Amino acid sequence: MLETETIDVVFALHGKAHGITSEQFTALMASMTHRKGLTTLTEFADVAAFVASDQAAAMTGTVVNLTGGVIVDQHETSTSTQRRPARKP
Repeated sequence: MLETETIDVVFALHGKAHGITSEQFTALMASMTHRKGLTTLTEFADVAAFVASDQAAAMTGTVVNLTGGVIVDQHETSTSTQRRPARKP
């Protein structure tokens, strides 16, 4: 997502810290996604418009992961749904 000056600067700094160019860091980040590409600003905007729309009315308390798979959501079983040992009478 090198569509903003801020991301350009951040990727350049991270690249420098890793001893690689900004372009190499961008390629590295893209290679870490499931789809082998970075999320664009248009894709972010499309998702934001969707979750704010009536079409997403059934979505409540939801976190939308737009990392393209760099960060994989881990769902933990809630303590309220875990089986608890039976109480002794």
